[in-house]
Amino acid sequence: MCRREEPQAGDIATLNEPYLGYRRIELIEKRWYKWRVRICESGKEIEVWEDEFEMETHDI
Repeated sequence: MCRREEPQAGDIATLNEPYLGYRRIELIEKRWYKWRVRICESGKEIEVWEDEFEMETHDI
C-alpha cells in the first residue's frame, strides 16, 4: 500500500460532513490550513479546513 503523509493538489478525498449532499472532492490548492477543493459531482469550488476531509487510500 502506498501512503503519503501530506495531501497534494489533484488528490481525491471524502468530506467528513456532506456539503449539499456531496462528499467526494478533488483538492485544488492549499491555502494555509484550508484547501480550495472542487466537488466531484457538481464542479462547485469551496474552501475546507484540513480536518474536514479524509484522504482516499488505494492499494497498489
